[in-house]
Amino acid sequence: MVIDLDRSGKIPLYRQISTHISGLIARELLLPGQRLPPSRELAGSLGVSRNTVVLAYDELEAAGLLTSRVGRGTSVCDRLPPGIASVSRPAAEPFPLEGLFGSRWTKPFPPLLALQEQVSAGREERESVNLASAAPDSSLFPLEEFRDSLVRALRCYGGDLLTCGSARGFAPLLAEIARMLARRNIICSSENLMIVNGSQQALSLLARLFVDPGDTVIMENLTYPGALQVFRSLQANCVGIPLDEEGLRVDILESVLRRSRAKLVYTIPAFQNPTGVNLSPERRRRLVELCRRHEAVIVEDDYARDLRFEGAASPPLKAWDRAQGIVYLGGFSETLFPGIRLSYILAPVRIIQRLLLLKETSDLYTNRILQGALLEFCRRGHLARHIKRKRAVHRRRSEAMARALRAHLPPAVAWRRPAGGVYQWLDLPASVDALDLLMKTRQRGVFFAPDRLFAVEAWERGGLRLDFGEVAEDKIVRGVEVISAAIQETIEAGGG
Repeated sequence: MVIDLDRSGKIPLYRQISTHISGLIARELLLPGQRLPPSRELAGSLGVSRNTVVLAYDELEAAGLLTSRVGRGTSVCDRLPPGIASVSRPAAEPFPLEGLFGSRWTKPFPPLLALQEQVSAGREERESVNLASAAPDSSLFPLEEFRDSLVRALRCYGGDLLTCGSARGFAPLLAEIARMLARRNIICSSENLMIVNGSQQALSLLARLFVDPGDTVIMENLTYPGALQVFRSLQANCVGIPLDEEGLRVDILESVLRRSRAKLVYTIPAFQNPTGVNLSPERRRRLVELCRRHEAVIVEDDYARDLRFEGAASPPLKAWDRAQGIVYLGGFSETLFPGIRLSYILAPVRIIQRLLLLKETSDLYTNRILQGALLEFCRRGHLARHIKRKRAVHRRRSEAMARALRAHLPPAVAWRRPAGGVYQWLDLPASVDALDLLMKTRQRGVFFAPDRLFAVEAWERGGLRLDFGEVAEDKIVRGVEVISAAIQETIEAGGG
């Protein structure tokens, strides 16, 4: 509630507050039965003492406008004195929006949205342990270096960063990305690239370009929920392929490709979200071969490739793309910070040309100032140093989580420590439901992401995802202890 208080006037502050609230009630902006903010909360937002708000509420209660009840707080009286409330207005007929939505629009998925709300509930509590969030640790953000890069970009490119730009992106940044990709054995030119506002926009553009209602899109089961929502929103037939310790089961994929005409295969081969597994080199080659033979476009989401902290990296699928049938997605939200919202699409020119036309229908160009700052950040070596630091932090946190899991987790739970990324997956025994488990651990201030968030199809096993990238080591240990205890309690209660 916003109240413009005259602190230098003669009218007491509590009287100004009560007058403002009574005016809201008279204009039906506060309705009978509607709750008001607690006195302490309103006092904090207005910058006054709690007693000032209490006096205002008492005055309004004496006037018959408010009522206070223990345990229910303060609310507008159900019956207001004559002359206070405006004349009741007849209820208007709801506008018939349901008949106006486009046929390609589908309703959001209430189970998924409800789960996300349950996972995020209590996230702001200081003592909670949030192992569900995919947000990085803001204490690792290179603020000074990025500020310096922004200033240098404005000095170097001046007004060129402040004008309208190309939907393709800032040309010097495109050239820099092409040089970065060359170090991944991917040879391309700026014509094969375009900058987008995060991977979600990339997926949305690709889905609009390729998917008609009823088209088959193959995904890993489990997968990134944002991709699942994009394809389902266009009424695609999403088919999930199981994963094992070597990644996507290409043998099952082959049988699916034989009996269905799939347009797209969306995959996360490196540090897969949510399982953290890596697609083996042999399966990578087999996947590229299968999709080329069956004429299915691969969408390779390489969101966390740079976050490997152990072992050697396998080449991206795109490095084997001789037939030009792979669309490669990369970006800087995971490696740098999510607020930058800069990602890129690498694809054959004929795909990029169509994507540019689609992008211009909703978003003429991506923020050029941020593109210039990112370019300077990369050129001056800040990105490489930041990634090196981030890898070291993630390694320590992953090791802390592994130690805690070994010490506390019941033997019935299977897990493998990832070689990079930010996610640790746990396979639960059949007697433990991940969502029920979350309801228990959240009461103890610990949150994780249950398997239902990521399921493309029916998920025959149970599991959960832990994010170690955001959480300090001591909180990781506490979170694992709480989750492990809840799992053990559930197993014992079920007789397992």
